Amino acid sequence: MQRGCIQSLRGPVNNSETAANGGHRYHAQSQISAAALLPLQARLLVLATMVVGMIISLMPLPARAVDMSPTSPLPARESAPQPEAGAPPVEENNNAEVIWEWDPYYTDVDLNIPLTSKPIPTITSDSETVIYRNLIEGSAIPRYMLLEASVYPMPLLGTFLKRHTPGLYKQGQIGNSSINIFESATAGFQEPWAVSAFFGNIANLVRPGETRTGSNLGYTGYLISAGSKHIKNNVLISDKWYELEWKIKGKRNFEDEKLGWSFRLGWKFNTNPGITDVKYISIHRSDLDYRAPFLVWLKNSSLDLKVQFSQQGGKAVREEFIIGKKYPINGKHYSTSLDVGLLWESPDEYAGILRDSSNKSLTLLFRPSIEF
Repeated sequence: MQRGCIQSLRGPVNNSETAANGGHRYHAQSQISAAALLPLQARLLVLATMVVGMIISLMPLPARAVDMSPTSPLPARESAPQPEAGAPPVEENNNAEVIWEWDPYYTDVDLNIPLTSKPIPTITSDSETVIYRNLIEGSAIPRYMLLEASVYPMPLLGTFLKRHTPGLYKQGQIGNSSINIFESATAGFQEPWAVSAFFGNIANLVRPGETRTGSNLGYTGYLISAGSKHIKNNVLISDKWYELEWKIKGKRNFEDEKLGWSFRLGWKFNTNPGITDVKYISIHRSDLDYRAPFLVWLKNSSLDLKVQFSQQGGKAVREEFIIGKKYPINGKHYSTSLDVGLLWESPDEYAGILRDSSNKSLTLLFRPSIEF
């Protein structure tokens, strides 16, 4: 999910790509030699591994992971999901549930359908390590199906403006910098919409001592997605694609803390021969803690990493690495944030007339935002 403005610095595009997409690209590129890109890819992967390792290793163990009332001794093993006294009660019925999510970059409607008569379990813990472990342990046999239809308004707006108002789109160019504000504000998704079916398990996420009710859920399982269009440089390209994923996803939203994460392994297949079939790994984690000191580096941070490899040959064709820092406003229930990162693209991501050039490109991403 992309928020805010993305300012990109890119390199020149060849004429065949311009003709293929029916228009000009109003941005600049900075090219890096192939010899320099290989160690860069290795450093990005090593750095991402180190960051994820530090996140897991530095997560504090919960002071109270389960019900610690005098009449209930602490279990020897904390990982068993169980309700806590004073926490929101677990919903005992298993009726289908409709959930809406509105966002300028990702808007969706979900239908949760239980596949068994068992109620949604509860994981009561402050520790992300415990939450992740419990979600994985309970994912062997799917007990829920979730159907989703999603649309990405801002990316769609970018394609509309470029096709139907090319004059206005060109006016988005900032001076002599060759940065187009429309392209910068709408970049981030390679498809405009999708339909998905999730098969897996769902768990309520409860913080010890928390009495606030809310839809704090964790998901683990398999996702099948499909669509009919692909976005390249704000141009819609016909492509019936489908995607297979295994993922762990969740969100906790409390008065003083918000935490979201998504870990994915996937394979994407395209019917358009000009678009490379890929396999990928994706990591997302975002933490907003109003109680944390201003200069704490791990708290109030975000990490996004996605690396795509061609299914034929296993070459890296696209890498995105973004780190961010959030700055909660004292006495206010919102936070400013600043994300910076790099997007590396290989010409092998496309073929034929969709192929940009023989040169690899590196794009600087800059994303200021406000989170409520």
